[in-house]
Amino acid sequence: MKKIIITLAVLLFGATANARDLSMFQITAGIAGNQSIFAGKATETNENDSSAIVSTKNESAVFMDGYQSGFIEIGVGPYISFGYEHTPDSISTPENKTRETLVESKVSVDFNDLNTTYVKLNITKLGGLFVKAGTVETDLDIKETMGSGSTYSNVSTEGTMFGLGYAQQIGDSPFDIRVEGSYMDLDNVTTSNGVASGSATAANSGRNQISTKYMEGLTGKIALTLTLGRN
Repeated sequence: MKKIIITLAVLLFGATANARDLSMFQITAGIAGNQSIFAGKATETNENDSSAIVSTKNESAVFMDGYQSGFIEIGVGPYISFGYEHTPDSISTPENKTRETLVESKVSVDFNDLNTTYVKLNITKLGGLFVKAGTVETDLDIKETMGSGSTYSNVSTEGTMFGLGYAQQIGDSPFDIRVEGSYMDLDNVTTSNGVASGSATAANSGRNQISTKYMEGLTGKIALTLTLGRN
């Protein structure tokens, strides 16, 4: 999806540049407040120093978080825009605590640098209604305090998003108010404590691996935008 978006943007820019007509372009910048609910499932597999699986745990979680984001869009005519949105805030899961040894273990995850590249289609016959679709990418910073002393490697993941929203111009000004709802689906990820499969020993305290799936989220957004080049 991301490659398709970039290719379409290059083709449209090239065609317009050749025609020496820039009147069809608009630039929109915006800041947004977001409230999301996320869900996912994780499986933790533990191997002892003989590389035998001694336990497998399955957990499901749902959590909410609010965060800020900023975006910029290049509109090509009245119907299509190409956009990029960046989230500087961390999206943080609740801290999970367990006590299987004398030392309490704590694990949480921060989703950092959530970036979205998308295409937005304006449905002008229905006023300010629009739909959008694109790709997302984010880094997972795994924060842990384990009784065994193990640490998990940070990983990155990608996914897709789909959204529906409405934009209302504020009078005759270049400013709009937008409201939007979107769905995000992230790819599965796997991380471990750095011990390769089959290499668990007493010295490295065995192998621990966490695999996640069904990571998805619903987001409500309200944004203030500024558009330059509006006809």
